[in-house]
Formats: sequence, structure tokens, C-alpha cells
Amino acid sequence: MTDLRPVGEYIGPAPVVHPDNENYWKALGRGTLQLQRCSSCGTVRFPVAPVCYHCGSQDDDWVDVAAGGSVSAAIRVERATGDSVWASQVPFIAGQVDTSSGIRLPGRIFCECGGALEHGATVEGGYLAAPGDYGVLCFVHGCVK
Repeated sequence: MTDLRPVGEYIGPAPVVHPDNENYWKALGRGTLQLQRCSSCGTVRFPVAPVCYHCGSQDDDWVDVAAGGSVSAAIRVERATGDSVWASQVPFIAGQVDTSSGIRLPGRIFCECGGALEHGATVEGGYLAAPGDYGVLCFVHGCVK
């Protein structure tokens, strides 16, 4: 089981939970990252989907996946757009992380020094607790204690 670092409470629009992706959100709420793995070809996939994008199979199971890795791309969001709830959260860093498990995942990156804005910066997986026993994936730079 892959343990994610608890970072705090999620503030933002509610996760869009559907029967196809509920296991993803529930696993995050338990502090683990689980993704679908195709039962036919073994492809671990994200985003969650009812059909494997590699072989077309509709059969899958859920597996624990390591969330730590290195920053592929990141930006500092300075201004809230869209949902007004984001206004209380700016500035923040959002980015893509190439995980040690080989999957590229998006998420908020908690960083106090700005180092996570650099390509290749190392981050660990984390989660924010959300209502309904769900969680939201995030990442944490080494400067955050």
C-alpha cells in the first residue's frame, strides 16, 4: 500500500464522483493512490475510463500506485478564475508530476520556496481530505515540513 502524506482539508469545487471513478476518490480519502489496471494487457491508466485506451478491454482492477516523483511542468497561479472559491487559495502552484510508477499526474504542488517550479524537482505524493470520505491528490516539495 502506498501512503500519501496528509496535507490538510481540501478547499475547492467538490470532486466529480461517478461509479467509474469513485474508487479513485475513496482511496485518496484513505491516504492511498489507486488507479485502474487493465486485466487484459496490464496498462495502468489515468484518467480513469471504462475502456482501456491501449487494448480496448473493459476489464480492470485497482492497484496501489506510487505518487512521488519529479515535476514535469509547473506554474504559479496568481489570480483566481472560474469558481470563486479559488480566490482564497491564490497564489498556489499547479503542475504535472512524472511519478516513479511511470504515470504522469496533475495536481496542486505545495511548496514554500519556489523550488517546485523547476523542471525535475522532487516531490512526494499527498492528499487533501474532502467531504464524503474522499480525498484530492496533491504533491509536496521537500521544503514543506
